[in-house]
Amino acid sequence: MIKEYFFPQPDEEVVRLMDKSGTKSIENISLVVTVFESITLSVFILTRSSVGSEEWKSIGSVLFCILTCLAGYFVSKRLLKKEVPEHSKVARLNAYYYALMSLWAMLSSYRRYEDGEQILTFYACELMLVCFIVMKPWLSAVMTIISYAVLYGFCYRIDGAAGLNEINYFVLALVSAIGMGMRYHALKRSAEATVSLQKSKDSEVQDKMNILQSIADIYDKVNLIDFVESTEMSVRDKDHVLHKIERETQTHTIMSREIRQRVMPDQLDRFIEFTDITTVRERLRGKKILSDDFIDIVDGWFRAQYIPVDVDENGVPYKIVFTTQNVEDEKEREEGLIRIAMTDELTRLFNRRSYEEDLSEYEQKEIPDDFVILSADVNGLKKVNDTKGHAGGDELIKGAAECLLLGIRNRGKAYRTGGDEFAAILRTDDPQSVCRDIEEKMNIWRGKCSDTMSISLGFACHAGNEELSIHELEKKADDEMYHAKAMYYKQKGVDRRASRR
Repeated sequence: MIKEYFFPQPDEEVVRLMDKSGTKSIENISLVVTVFESITLSVFILTRSSVGSEEWKSIGSVLFCILTCLAGYFVSKRLLKKEVPEHSKVARLNAYYYALMSLWAMLSSYRRYEDGEQILTFYACELMLVCFIVMKPWLSAVMTIISYAVLYGFCYRIDGAAGLNEINYFVLALVSAIGMGMRYHALKRSAEATVSLQKSKDSEVQDKMNILQSIADIYDKVNLIDFVESTEMSVRDKDHVLHKIERETQTHTIMSREIRQRVMPDQLDRFIEFTDITTVRERLRGKKILSDDFIDIVDGWFRAQYIPVDVDENGVPYKIVFTTQNVEDEKEREEGLIRIAMTDELTRLFNRRSYEEDLSEYEQKEIPDDFVILSADVNGLKKVNDTKGHAGGDELIKGAAECLLLGIRNRGKAYRTGGDEFAAILRTDDPQSVCRDIEEKMNIWRGKCSDTMSISLGFACHAGNEELSIHELEKKADDEMYHAKAMYYKQKGVDRRASRR
């Protein structure tokens, strides 16, 4: 136990912390003493009408103290500039500083003792050194005993140390030696607690980093954003380089600024808003994830996500993971499902559900002047089904869909809304030309089961019917189509009741 007290062997990390703390103490006390002694010296000089040999001794003594403290200040400041101060240099600084300040205090007190005064300067200096010097207990005990012994010898030469209370003097020497040892061990315990806490935090951080590393195997990019330290770090980067975030001026991290160079222009504003780090914490308050999808101009769809790692007592995250993941395949599957849900299986035209959803969009906004609804119906389907089977009927339906697509081209969308019923939403100023193009394709169509095809067409334009709603235009187009169908059967001399589906 005695060996551990006088010859402790702290860990390197503990020593580093003690060195930093002790060196900082010397820097601070040196500056304070320098300022105080400089003021004292200035007042001393200004209040003297003449300067004799005694005054010069006092001035020299104070200058010695000031120079010693200045040297301690600049040396400690230089040592602290390094991330890890060299221990041997820190130890020498403490020993030299103690020796020089003790020497100054002894000489100053010895002079005053000669004049019959108390050695208060020595006591005050020793008390200061006990509070601010960090040396191994054995060394501090030796140097303290030497300092007290040397001063006692000086005083003994003058009057046999009659001006000293020997018991009090030796008790103070013992207290000083013990005090420096206690300060060393108190600083050592504090450093050990700090190191232990840091190791615990590092262990926790490492556990989280391991989890994040696992996440990094799933995502394309994974960045850890620390709002406490104001740093950003790529988890996928093996070196784990920290990038500083200037919170006062920086609104986006390095990663998001790089990604947005490849975001589709029409999505750029939305991406910039989503990745704004000045608002992301509040947007994440109480949430487990913040996610949105964007398109990379090279790699296609990707999903950007913010995931809280650590949150404060108010649910506001202070550590966040920002991830990106390519979801092009997922989007393709999703779009495929949508296409299936919105597409007629036989003709590959859009189905009634898609037709009704598209019409509903026009209900929510102003109808453009070139808006046209076209209604179409295949003539004679029942007869083909009855005579040539459903294969013939299906061929006729698919042929009608082909004629509609080729006739409409890029002027609108075509839908199969029923068995032999079709519709189209057009944007054109000349719907008659669309009907002519459809009829032209219809007239040259030939199938394996049927050589001819007939489609009845009807349309209704918003232009000229501004008072009609979407559904009223739809009904008008149907009425036109049924009128055309009636004319077709009349010209063919066919009883429609016999031809009905």
